[in-house]
Amino acid sequence: MSAEGPGDRPVATEASRASLAWEGARHMTPMVLGIVPFGLALGATIAASSVDPGAGAASAPLILAGAAQLATVQMLDTGTAPLVIVVSALLINVRILLYGASLAPWFAELPLWRRLLVAAAVIDQTHFVCTPRFQQGDLDQRGRTAYYAGAAGWLIAAWLGAQAVALVLGAHLPDAAHLEMAAPLALVGLLAKSTADRPAVAAAVAATAVAAVGAGLPLHSSVLVAILVGMAAGIGTARATTPAAAEVEP
Repeated sequence: MSAEGPGDRPVATEASRASLAWEGARHMTPMVLGIVPFGLALGATIAASSVDPGAGAASAPLILAGAAQLATVQMLDTGTAPLVIVVSALLINVRILLYGASLAPWFAELPLWRRLLVAAAVIDQTHFVCTPRFQQGDLDQRGRTAYYAGAAGWLIAAWLGAQAVALVLGAHLPDAAHLEMAAPLALVGLLAKSTADRPAVAAAVAATAVAAVGAGLPLHSSVLVAILVGMAAGIGTARATTPAAAEVEP
């Protein structure tokens, strides 16, 4: 799949880059299964709202974050002040700054315009799929870019496609309870993906539980709260298990 470069550092060939893109798409599939219902619910919300369908459809690639997009559409539908809408969306998406900071070092060698393209797809799913893969250390810059492109491209295509289907078919607005649970559905993929170690499982279980229980939190903040709780659970579990592992070392 790869050729060896200076210092035996793996260098991605054209063939291996295509293979890595496919690998990224395959690894992203559990996440896609979680976000498709959310995308359908969001498309149905746009179709049933007073928001212009074109503007609603454009909000998907522009915001590219389900909870923030849902809050924005609903607040536009109720005539909320623009400043409140913008601030709410920014607060919901503040976690993406952490994801961006985590992924940025892996793409430091790319030119600015390509780093900006990478940044456009930074979201929960791309972070949780790509970071563990990059940490294996067997990919060079081109290999990481190919893997990321495959993973992010599949996620974005499924997300935009699900919303487009609901808009074109004029899907009915789901019941309020189902709509409130749409965002937590996106975390199901995170739980399915995060089975590599105990801290990851603890983080995913905690995040999913909090997102489900807190679905009605103000400003659609259930996903943000769930991510923070999940991070805390993962860190706590890692700290609790590290001393035990250290004791068995010679």
